[in-house]
Amino acid sequence: MSKFILSEEAYTEFKGFLGENDIADFNVRINLAGYGCSGPAFNISIEEPKESDTVEKVNDITFFADNALVDEFGGFIILSTDENDGRGLSLRPVIEPESSGCGTCSGCH
Repeated sequence: MSKFILSEEAYTEFKGFLGENDIADFNVRINLAGYGCSGPAFNISIEEPKESDTVEKVNDITFFADNALVDEFGGFIILSTDENDGRGLSLRPVIEPESSGCGTCSGCH
């Protein structure tokens, strides 16, 4: 089963995003950026995979993340702008955490 899931529409939009940012090396790491009121936040970086990574190639983009991160979240889904209700590209975990961290900040009230 794939650990990095995206539709053809999301793939095309994501590849366009990489091109718009002058990224020619399609080795994309998914990282945990931290936790906020809405749960975990993820980001991407362009680098080479490590031995401790889960690696999958989708067309000509190689996605990877640390094995522990993939185990914890079950993998990742990239949604296109249309799939994300017009709010731009989105990166989400396959397994959503049971609860978010609300209660530690005052911005959610």
